[in-house]
Amino acid sequence: MITDIPGGTITLIGVFLAGLGLNLTPCVYPMLTVTVSLFGGSKSAVQNPARAFLKASIYVLGIATMYSVLGVVAAFTGEFFGTLLQSKWVLIGIAFLLFALALSMFGVYTFQLPGWLIQKAGSEQRASLFGIYLSGLFVGVFAAPCIGPPVIALLTFVGTKGDPTFAFWMFFVMSLGLGTPYLILGTFSGLLKKLPRSGAWLVWMEHLFGVVLLALTLFYLMIALAPMLLSWLPVITLLSGGIYLGFLEKSGVASKSFSRFKKTVGVLAIAVAILFPMLQPKEKLVWGEYTPQALELAQKEGKPVILDFYADWCIPCHEIEQFTYSNPEVIHALDGFTRLKVDLTELDAKGPAKLVEQFKVVGVPTILFLDPQGEEVEEARITGFVVPEEFLSIIRSLPFEAPSTETSEMPETLPQT
Repeated sequence: MITDIPGGTITLIGVFLAGLGLNLTPCVYPMLTVTVSLFGGSKSAVQNPARAFLKASIYVLGIATMYSVLGVVAAFTGEFFGTLLQSKWVLIGIAFLLFALALSMFGVYTFQLPGWLIQKAGSEQRASLFGIYLSGLFVGVFAAPCIGPPVIALLTFVGTKGDPTFAFWMFFVMSLGLGTPYLILGTFSGLLKKLPRSGAWLVWMEHLFGVVLLALTLFYLMIALAPMLLSWLPVITLLSGGIYLGFLEKSGVASKSFSRFKKTVGVLAIAVAILFPMLQPKEKLVWGEYTPQALELAQKEGKPVILDFYADWCIPCHEIEQFTYSNPEVIHALDGFTRLKVDLTELDAKGPAKLVEQFKVVGVPTILFLDPQGEEVEEARITGFVVPEEFLSIIRSLPFEAPSTETSEMPETLPQT
């Protein structure tokens, strides 16, 4: 469901805008006019806009089919990714892959399909509705030099989450963003004459995507080597990206208006980077590290327990920490619980491995609620990211009431995280 996506509607709007932005790359933008000709050309569009809209819609449906299927397939590899990502060397390998893709966005080298293949694809089945659908279906292949790296990065991301519904929505919305210009220009092809010409601004857009890929490179490196630094990634990205894209990037320097635009974007990014730490949640849950002794102590005291199984490489684990556990109502609702984190970054330790087997935990994040007698409330088990409202609803449904305390104190014998 959309509500299960971190940030909800705002996230989907961001993904839509990213898909829309993929059209503003040197490989795709010049092809808009050629692609729209598949829908019948300007005369056909003027004479029968409904027919042109139908063709454009079928083309966009082809785009959405291709990417949505890719996203869902990547999500079904989530368990495979989860197994692999227990190795920091795999995480470092993914980081280097994204770094290589980023270099292609900066023009160090390019990924290019054979010209005969692109020409053949553009010449086949122009008037056929099925041919238009196929053209949309394979647009990702034909535009691979530019949109390939961002798409591969997003595939990697949804693969690590392992949530097919999340993957479908992410890629479906991205596809709609990618296809919107074709839908509009195919229906009202007279607008083609009003499109700005290709120029240095397209190179700047490509560099913008390169900055995003470099941020993802840092993300995986931090997960592998220094997960405690993840909270600083947005600041680093906005600050360095703002300085580079706004002031150091050289494209379009001859145009005063475009130079002003770049500097405005740079200043805004730097300002957000400076303000970002101030916008972070001021309250956070205090957790104890799981040990068998801590669990036994909670049972002796008759206190309910929340067990949070997490791993440093787990993206939804960081999301639930950032978006759910920072909610004041959630913090208050868990006030009377013994809160224990179970680190599954590496399953070498006998304690966590035994606990995983005992509770049949198959992935992270998994959140369990134990009643005061130490028995799990199975219907309250949480797997994956949940928004604060859903988390609170689950707590309210528990068949016991946690004792309230004035402060979220943890046993003194427990190390804090």
